[in-house]
Amino acid sequence: MDEARNVWNLLSPKSGLYEDWDFCFVFYKYFQYPLRFYVGEEDGKAVGLLALQYHSEKGCLEFFGGNFMEDNHVFIKPGFEKYIPKFYEAIREKARLEDIVRDNEYVPMEFLENKYVINLKNISGIEDYLQKTFSSNSRRRFRKIKKTMEELPLFRIMENRLEDVDALMEMNQRNFEAESSFNKPFRSQIYHDLVRQKELDIVMFTAEIAGKVEGVSLGIKYQKVFNSFNAGVNKRDFSNLGSYLRLCRIEKAIALGCDTFDAGLEDLGWKELWHLEKVPEYKFTVG
Repeated sequence: MDEARNVWNLLSPKSGLYEDWDFCFVFYKYFQYPLRFYVGEEDGKAVGLLALQYHSEKGCLEFFGGNFMEDNHVFIKPGFEKYIPKFYEAIREKARLEDIVRDNEYVPMEFLENKYVINLKNISGIEDYLQKTFSSNSRRRFRKIKKTMEELPLFRIMENRLEDVDALMEMNQRNFEAESSFNKPFRSQIYHDLVRQKELDIVMFTAEIAGKVEGVSLGIKYQKVFNSFNAGVNKRDFSNLGSYLRLCRIEKAIALGCDTFDAGLEDLGWKELWHLEKVPEYKFTVG
């Protein structure tokens, strides 16, 4: 494991969250699947890495960290990009490699799904975002949502009250039932570990109304990207709270100087309505 971490940290560009060892390891450590790290060398020096693990229940290779990982790709030193196909050609086991950033036109891959992002480079604030993204009717609706929520009794927003991760998970499971990602093995332990990772810039919002937690959202800022993850809200009593917390996250991303708001995979009923940009991700299979 020490050798795996060392070669990862040597070759990872560390430009995105899914290239960060500490983040990915949180999703790995409870499963401890056997590693399959393919390392390319020239003159005895590592120049590239395809970081995989063997999912023993599925009987195939997947990316290190499992199916939560996005933006997967070969870590390659500048100048060695032409060797990227060699890493995929080296795989001799059954493999299901998903959510790959297309990094080489010569590797045969199939489109898998879209992730959704907002380009924040020319956005100066939340009002500027609303002005550039939505119609006048939609802008009025969002402003009304904001005003209505903030006029609720004892309404307040708190940042980084980490113990509220339990409320986030509970409300997410209540809303999505069997579809909630928190039904997956070890997901509760993983998120408890995740929010306490000192190396990661956690951004959590808690919405409290009349002294009760009614909504929690989680994000992580990494470099110039705000990664927006799960949220849980009492949508039965406060149907607009989810939208309000999304606006909070986008506003925070702008304030933090982020270039990109990464909303992750799947539309989840709101990303296309909010006009987020689609970014294709691919899959590579063997066997």
